[in-house]
Parts: sequence; C-alpha cells; structure tokens
Amino acid sequence: MREIQSFFARTHQGPYLNLNEDNTFINLKQKIFGIFDGFGGSGISDRNLESAKQSIDLYFSKLSGDPNATMPYFYSPQYVLETNALVNAMFIAHKNLLNINKSKPLNDKGGVSAALTMLSENILSIVSCGNCLVLMYRDGDLSLINTPDCVKQISISDNSHQKSTFPLVALGLYEDLSPKIWELNVEPNDRIIVLSDGVYGSLSLHDIKRIIQESTQDEVIQIDNLFDGANRRGNLDNQSAIIYSIV
Repeated sequence: MREIQSFFARTHQGPYLNLNEDNTFINLKQKIFGIFDGFGGSGISDRNLESAKQSIDLYFSKLSGDPNATMPYFYSPQYVLETNALVNAMFIAHKNLLNINKSKPLNDKGGVSAALTMLSENILSIVSCGNCLVLMYRDGDLSLINTPDCVKQISISDNSHQKSTFPLVALGLYEDLSPKIWELNVEPNDRIIVLSDGVYGSLSLHDIKRIIQESTQDEVIQIDNLFDGANRRGNLDNQSAIIYSIV
C-alpha cells in the first residue's frame, strides 16, 4: 500500500493581479489533492471555487459514511471504484455550478477548471476538466499525465505558450461534460505535480524538470522556484501548485 510521505500546496494571485481566482483542494483522509482555476471575476469566481470545493468534499463525506452509496452520474468497470467516485464528484460540482449560472446574465457567469488526483493502494486516479496540468517525476524523468483542455499543449522545450492556455471546457460552462480520466501505478519516491496555467504556461517540460532536479527534495523550495521561474518568463496570471511524494 502506498502512502503520502510529504506534500506542499501553494496558491497566489501572481505578480500582477489583485484577485486570486485559483484554489487548492486537499483531503488527507481520502488522499485527494486537486487544483481549481476559476474565471469570471470578483464575486463570481471566488463563489464558484468555494462551491466546487464544497461539492466535492461533501460527496466524499457522504460516500465514506454510506457503503451503499451509488454513483449517480458515472460508472465504468474499466476503472477502480475510487476513480469512479472522483468522476462523480466532478460531475456533482459541475451540476451545482450550472445551477448557479442558470439564472445569471452572461457577463455574471463563470466557470472552473479542475484537476483532481486520488491515491488508493498503489493506484493514482486522475480526473481533469479545463486547463490544469498533472505531471509525475520518477527516477529523474518527468512525465505528462494529463493533457489540459486548451489551444496549445505544453512543450518539451518551448515556453512561449502562455497566451494559449485558456480553457476550452470547464465546470459550469456547458451542459455536457466529458472529463478526462487516467489511472496509473505509482511507486515509492514518485512525485506528483499539479499545476495551474499560471505556472506551466510560461515554462516548458524541460524547465519544470530542471527546477525539480535543482531544488533538492523539498516541495516548498520546488514550488517557490516554479513560481519564480514562471514569473521571470513573463507570467501575469494567478498561480497554484501542489507537489506530493509517495512512499
């Protein structure tokens, strides 16, 4: 059985904006780590972010307390139960955001990009919708786990994609939702990295790998250096990151 050895999470408004429309989500009991990147402006995105977090937290609280709980929106035998639960949590957050937006004029509506990860035994479940990124660092190699829903994907060497990372889909945006789903086996010393586009949008995969390797084994220093590296490359967006190590 794999466990979380250490972790660190940070969210910040970035070097330019006064409003932080990012947020992080951590449920240590269920071993869930996620990032949200909202849009809509003051009084809109902050409420949407809180709604998404509460929806997911409440769903898992009910699920853990009710062994007969059903999967109301999604179930596939292709995936373990924890992955199915994570997908349902995202659908519930999406439906609640749609209800919030339903009665609002267009200029008062907002949405939320999300990437959720959950560790169960030796399986890591990843569910994402929007422009958040999940990476895995193992034995000196950095692997792309999910592909963000944006115009241009992060490159191995090109770090000029910061203006092309706006989300094409998001929670609460359109009626239909097709979250992307992954499962992978994790090993001791694996490091999972979850980033908003305010971090990876100004960095290449090579940049991120170098920063991780040069920042010892300290998640705090790694995230600080990722933020600083993105800002030096011209980032003006909000920034969020979670890094956790598996043992």
